[in-house]
Amino acid sequence: MPSISTIAPVILAAGDSTRMGYPKALLPLGAETFLTRILGVLRKNALPAPIIVLGRSATVIQPLICEWDAEVCINPDPDRGQLSSIQLALSCIRPEFDAGMIWPVDQPAVSEKLVRELSHLFIATGSMITCPVYRGRRGHPAIFHRELFREFMEAPLEEGPKKIIVRYEQATALLPTDESAVVRDIDTPSDYEELTGETIHSALARRGILLGV
Repeated sequence: MPSISTIAPVILAAGDSTRMGYPKALLPLGAETFLTRILGVLRKNALPAPIIVLGRSATVIQPLICEWDAEVCINPDPDRGQLSSIQLALSCIRPEFDAGMIWPVDQPAVSEKLVRELSHLFIATGSMITCPVYRGRRGHPAIFHRELFREFMEAPLEEGPKKIIVRYEQATALLPTDESAVVRDIDTPSDYEELTGETIHSALARRGILLGV
């Protein structure tokens, strides 16, 4: 029977953040960063230690999360797309886990409460896919049952996981929410300012980091 302890969290943070101009995993969010905010939410919900998929910024990110209990996997070629990072993470999930919770690092503002409710919904329904839905749009984090792992591993990288999601439409449990954070990707400096009320330059300068210098 699935339980909180059998859901393996996966944080996707392998992208180059070219539009942002700085690794999104390390962007300030209050006193935290995008990545540590997500790590904290997972810990508060007593979820297992996550798998973090990093890319070319790994050497910068890893030293800043060394105190967190997490397994780091490095995608050697993140240009192949997000599915390549998902496949890498799924290959690292041990057999005792019933599911993987996929959480992109550019959606850091999802609440602790939503993650708890999402986990409980997966446990209660045993669905193949469990995800939040905001105004008709499905978002993240999303939980995928282990029975789907093989299909993810075999899916062509150029297609991504969309066909799998459509195929299991009737086996998906949806959690309605009024949290726009589940569908809100923070990809650009303007996205960041809209989320935090502060420019990325100002936020980083407070931490002694000057972009473009």
